[in-house]
Parts: sequence; C-alpha cells; structure tokens
Amino acid sequence: MLGRIGESFLIDARENRCVGCSPHNSLGLRLRFRRSGEHSVETEFDAPEHLCGAPGVLHGGIQATLLDEVFGVAAKTGFPDGANPTLVTLEFQLRYRRPAPLGRPLRVSGRFLRREGRDVFVEGEIADAEGQVLTRAEARWRILSPPG
Repeated sequence: MLGRIGESFLIDARENRCVGCSPHNSLGLRLRFRRSGEHSVETEFDAPEHLCGAPGVLHGGIQATLLDEVFGVAAKTGFPDGANPTLVTLEFQLRYRRPAPLGRPLRVSGRFLRREGRDVFVEGEIADAEGQVLTRAEARWRILSPPG
C-alpha cells in the first residue's frame, strides 16, 4: 500500500471517501503521497483560492487536515509491510509559524517517531517551495484494530 521509498501512490480503495486522501471524493483534496524515507511520507499541495482563510492565505483548518492526512500515512510506516491497522487521531498539536500562501506549491511531510502500546507518535510540517517551515505539528494516533 505505501510503496517503496521514492515512489508516489494513492489510497485508491473503492470504499475510501476520505475528504483528504480519496481520489473518489470529487469535493476532497485528492492527495497523492510519496514515500520519502523508511518512516516518512510527503505530499505536495497547491491550494486553490476557494480554500483561503485570510486573503491569499491557506485556511488553518485545511492546513491541519493536510497534516493529519500525511500523519495517518506516516503512522503506518511503523508497521511491517502489508500490515494495515485501523488508526485514528487521538491528540493533535499544531503551531502556525508563517502564513501558508495560496497558489504556490507546499510540501507537507510526516514522520513516524515511535509506538508505545496502542499509541503511535508522528510529527511533521508544511514548508514552502524554498523549504521554509510554515506550520509544524505533532500527533498521537491510537490503534483501533491490530495490524493484519
């Protein structure tokens, strides 16, 4: 499901209707991911005008959604290949550092940090094309069903 390092992929399950990652949700973000390391993933997103908060700035809730989506995929890199546990966000902490512009490519990245029992810890950021970090976040995810 997650592909090899350097490969891009979709979460293309027919039943997937997720607003962030489904290619089948016509109103969603339709994110495509890339495995950037053993325990990391990223996506690029060029925000359209209708997702603005302040003029010219990507809405903060959309930034949180982008990070949450990347974190969910990054969390799964902490499991053996082929495992597909059901995970949900338990805690999410976010810090907006600089405005995220509309109409310019943004890189959203997430990294698996560790597992502690049923909890999975991840971190990541949104950066502009020059690599300047705009938003940082950390999250704790909970395993609902064991990997299988």
